[in-house]
Amino acid sequence: MRWATGGVNYSYLLSKLAPPSMTSANWIIDPAEPLEVKDQLSNHELHSITTIVNTHHHYDHAGGNVAFATLLTQRENPSFIIGSTLSATLSTSKVTQPNDGQIFDLGHNITVEAIRTPCHTQDSVCYLVKDSEKDDYAIFTGDTLFTAGCGRFFEGTGEEMHSSLNHILDRTNGHWDKVKVYPGHEYTKSNVKFIRHMVWKKIGDNKAFDHLEQLVLNTEVLTGMFTLQDELNFNPFMRLNDPFVRKAVGDDNNTLSEKDVMTKLRKLKDNF
Repeated sequence: MRWATGGVNYSYLLSKLAPPSMTSANWIIDPAEPLEVKDQLSNHELHSITTIVNTHHHYDHAGGNVAFATLLTQRENPSFIIGSTLSATLSTSKVTQPNDGQIFDLGHNITVEAIRTPCHTQDSVCYLVKDSEKDDYAIFTGDTLFTAGCGRFFEGTGEEMHSSLNHILDRTNGHWDKVKVYPGHEYTKSNVKFIRHMVWKKIGDNKAFDHLEQLVLNTEVLTGMFTLQDELNFNPFMRLNDPFVRKAVGDDNNTLSEKDVMTKLRKLKDNF
């Protein structure tokens, strides 16, 4: 959404649609620009949506909730799954504010676990999807985890972001190489530029990051291309004890706590 104006937002359809009936119960995640999202959906897809889901309350994620609901002409009162009352909903609809660890059963062997990740906002929620039949995983991370980055600490601290990212890892332990990451924005190019300038400054300092940098040169849409294991390999916000990361924040002697490294690293990114 809004790529032409620099917004580079993602909205996602979590769908189980299958022929021949093409009917199901599906989620639309962060449809902030209703008309743009609608134009990307077939009539079958649009009419199958039962639930509007937000990763957090910011307008570029939740601002289209009510307007999008009016587009669902086949379903007058779609359900909402939101992190807090800060996201607008229809008063006549079922509204869920999920607890950490709450499981939603979408059928067809697909479940979604809500993972509370307060920091960017206090109501931030990541959604971990599991297809038990295929042993496939995906996580929709909103503005908590980006490819090679993390969100700003608008309502939280470095300690909270560090805790939230580790909370994601704890909930996905044993499956990091299978969990594909779907963030709320396409910030990879700017993240790569920052990392090359401030952290792994030379080719060979981090081979996984070198590969990402080359991929970014010729790829615009990178969502879903990387796993949590990839993030552990090239995302400095998930490698707080890496000597290059420590050096970047001025901790050559390795004396800072991980939360302090997180805080200083994000400050560097904010000022970059």
